[in-house]
Amino acid sequence: MDLDYFKKYTSYKDVQNNNKSVWLYTRVSSKKQFETNESIENQKEAAEIFVKDKGYNITRTFGGTYESAKGDFTRREFTKLIEEIKKVKNKPFAIMIYKMSRFSRTGANAIGLISELIKVHNVHLIEVCSDKDSTTSRGEHDIIESLQYARKENIERLEFTLPGMTRHVRNGNWLGKAPRGYDHFGPRVSNPQFISGKQQLEINDEGMLIKKAWKWKLEGLADFEIRTKLDKHGLVISKQSMSSMWRNPFYCGIQTNSLLKGEVVKGNWEPLVSEESFMTINEILDGNTNTGHTVSKYCDDRPLQSHLYCGNCGTKMTGYKAKKKYDYYKCQNKLCSCKDLNAKSSRKSIKTGLNDLFKDYLSEFSLDNKYVEVFKEQMRLTVNDRNKESIELKNSFNKQLKDLEINLEKIERRYVVEGMAIGLYQKYTTEFEDKIEAINREKANLDLTISNLDKKIDKCIEATKNISDYWNHGNIDVKVRIQKLVFPSGIVIDPIKRQYRTSKINSVFSLISSIQKDSKLKTKNASTISSDASCLVAGTGLEPVTFGL
Repeated sequence: MDLDYFKKYTSYKDVQNNNKSVWLYTRVSSKKQFETNESIENQKEAAEIFVKDKGYNITRTFGGTYESAKGDFTRREFTKLIEEIKKVKNKPFAIMIYKMSRFSRTGANAIGLISELIKVHNVHLIEVCSDKDSTTSRGEHDIIESLQYARKENIERLEFTLPGMTRHVRNGNWLGKAPRGYDHFGPRVSNPQFISGKQQLEINDEGMLIKKAWKWKLEGLADFEIRTKLDKHGLVISKQSMSSMWRNPFYCGIQTNSLLKGEVVKGNWEPLVSEESFMTINEILDGNTNTGHTVSKYCDDRPLQSHLYCGNCGTKMTGYKAKKKYDYYKCQNKLCSCKDLNAKSSRKSIKTGLNDLFKDYLSEFSLDNKYVEVFKEQMRLTVNDRNKESIELKNSFNKQLKDLEINLEKIERRYVVEGMAIGLYQKYTTEFEDKIEAINREKANLDLTISNLDKKIDKCIEATKNISDYWNHGNIDVKVRIQKLVFPSGIVIDPIKRQYRTSKINSVFSLISSIQKDSKLKTKNASTISSDASCLVAGTGLEPVTFGL
């Protein structure tokens, strides 16, 4: 009897794969491998030979660049590949990878992903170098085993390299690309001109401008003002990058790499800002964050809150109103022994309020009439010193103009000699000419002499003679501006003696204090006093006068 008759009753179905479409994913780990083409083309070539032999057709290609396998979905091209697999209706039969370590080194995460690709999306994995694929249970196991080996290989590599990397960092060296503003010299850098037997980070031209940015920030300039000033010098920094820069201890010479597990060490590079200035700036920035109190940051009756620091523990003080009537300043450190201090004096007050004490303290920085001429002469010296910055800016403009003119000549040459499309020619020439015109306008403004200098200095002197009165009678906005102007880093109160002290005073008022402490100072000695240009900065918006001459 012929048993073939009974085959129609079996449950076995011979499924033929008619889908010959495969997608290719290639990658290398480092930029150096990518730029020297050590692997990408080899992976592609092996894949093309493979599909020709197997009868497949590569319909889409992903990767083709350098992406670290430290994480799966931190890789842009890898993420794009998986998202496309899930999204498209006509899915490929398989994803081709030269070696599974190119696909992933994350171990369990990758195994879960492959299971989803096979079971949910019916998309298989093919390892080109070994001819393994996931179409059978044995093949799927082999693919998973390759992924586990790739993960093991990664762990063993880290176990070998991490101690050396940690020691490198602990010795004050930098790991990875140096932040903006520094040239990175060393034995393994990609740029040939920076190759050196020993690591060395050197401040470059951008770094010198960034150093000015830290100085301006310390003087109280807003980020948008700093970015505008830098832009005039030809240095463009985004809002986000500048915000991150203020929080990066690298710039004050401190190493905080995660390999140190919470430890910090001093770096072997020249900082752009001192540790003290870095801390001051970040304390000011922290003052802009929510402290958790329900009170307003500034209050008409408590103008010193968010600008006042406890002399016991150094914590910033806040304020509150008791019984809807009495105002107090309080230390935010709950462990501090500092008692709450009354803000205002009243008939029932045992001690003078901090507001009145501050007004009296501020009067110590008011200019005495007999020192006006000495101070006026020093202001003239300071203005001349400030012009040095204008000269630097003018040189920067000249350099930018020279570069733009060279680029304009190149575009014109390409248009005449190489036949550049007229549309592109017009676009680039207009762009360069607009930039040249804008820079020339800025440059012309620098050439203008300061008009009515004596009149402006007189207005400045009028403000310094009455700074305490301006603060006392001004609204909350004026009070806060004056506090930031005179004491840019805040002011400390000794809670026991109820006395004010500060480590940093605006240069103008520091000059006034030094002049008045030395009653024998003569006008001819004015040139010996520091003519720091910063003393004319940070007065913007202060009425009735401004210190921005």
